[in-house]
Amino acid sequence: MEFGFKKPLVKVRIRDFEPLTANKNPMERKAILKDKIKEQINLEKAKKDCENKLFSLKVTYYLNNNTDIEGKYIKDLDNMTKIVSDVLADHLSKQDKDQNKKTGLGLIRDDKDIHETHNTKKFVKKDSDQGLDIALYKWRDKKHNQDNS
Repeated sequence: MEFGFKKPLVKVRIRDFEPLTANKNPMERKAILKDKIKEQINLEKAKKDCENKLFSLKVTYYLNNNTDIEGKYIKDLDNMTKIVSDVLADHLSKQDKDQNKKTGLGLIRDDKDIHETHNTKKFVKKDSDQGLDIALYKWRDKKHNQDNS
């Protein structure tokens, strides 16, 4: 299947927010991102739209490189994306999953349901322009006998 996108199931645009990696306080960072996303979507409708699907995830990170603080703009794409995919899932951590605590947004059952990603870093000149755009697309319907393999 060629990489491509149609109408997103979920789309958010967050600004005046520094995209973070999972290095320090990952649970706190995930909770903050979760709240930012919840402010922009109808969560129950989005959950319903996402039921029984596998996903493509497209994320654009906007990082301020107009600073002497390298940590604001030198960040690993995969570490930032891990936070996003965990927040979209049912559980924010393995411990939550083991205890069956649904602490994530619950748009996807597990980040294993993401079958395609497109991640981009772009640089901006001020903190208020920092942020991220997240779009979650249907990759295909989940087969009834399929179990996140």
